Amino acid sequence: MCGRMAHKELTWAQLAGWMQGLAPGAAEIETRYNVPPTAMIPIVRQGAEGLQGDLARWGLIPAFHRGSLKDWKATTINARIESVATAPSFRAAYRGGRCLVLASGYYEWQVRGGVKYPHYIRPSGNAPALLMAGLENRVRLPDYEGPTCAVLTEPVRGALAQVHDRMPVMMGLETATLWLGGYPIEELPRLPMEALGWHEVARTVSSIRNEGPDLIEPIEPVAPDLFSL
Repeated sequence: MCGRMAHKELTWAQLAGWMQGLAPGAAEIETRYNVPPTAMIPIVRQGAEGLQGDLARWGLIPAFHRGSLKDWKATTINARIESVATAPSFRAAYRGGRCLVLASGYYEWQVRGGVKYPHYIRPSGNAPALLMAGLENRVRLPDYEGPTCAVLTEPVRGALAQVHDRMPVMMGLETATLWLGGYPIEELPRLPMEALGWHEVARTVSSIRNEGPDLIEPIEPVAPDLFSL
C-alpha cells in the first residue's frame, strides 16, 4: 500500500518543465516531508486542452456518498488493481476519473523482529517526482467541495519485496498519456525497478506530528532486538 508520501520542494513550475504541456494548478504545492491521508496532494488529469494540475484530497469519496465528509468512514486512499474495476467505491472513477498522483517519494514500513522500520522510496535518477496511477472524483459535500483521489497499488516487484508486499502502480512520462487515456491497468507498462531507489529512515516519520527534510535522510539499518524474536 501507499499511506504516506513526501513533496520535497515540488512546484508546478518544476513539474511543467518536466511534463510537457502541463498547466499548473491554481494553488501551489506545499513542501512537506510527511504527508498523510486526507492531505491535499498534487494530481494531474487530462483536460480539454492538455494536462492540468490540481490539488486533491487524498482519500477518494465516491459519487454515491450523500453524507458529509466526516461521515465517510471507509479507507479509500489506495485502490487495489485486482478489484478496482468492480469495487463499488472505485469502479466509476476507474472508468472516467483517471489521474496521476505525484510525489517526490513515499514511505513503506518493513517488519523486522516484530518492529516496523520505515523506508523512503524515491526516483533513483533526476526525475523530480514519481508518477503514480491515480483515481479522482470531485464531490460537493456539506463540509468539503473539490476533488478527492486514491492511489492504485499492486503486488510488489523485484528487490523492493524485502520492504513490503505491495507498491503503487508507477509509470514513466511516456506511459502517462496511456493511463490517462483509458489503457487497461493490466497492460500498462510499469516504471522499471532500476528507476527506483530506497533507504531506511528514522522512525520519527511514523508520527504525522513530525515534519522536515531530516525525515527522508538515510540512516544505518537498525538491527532487530534478538530477545524480541
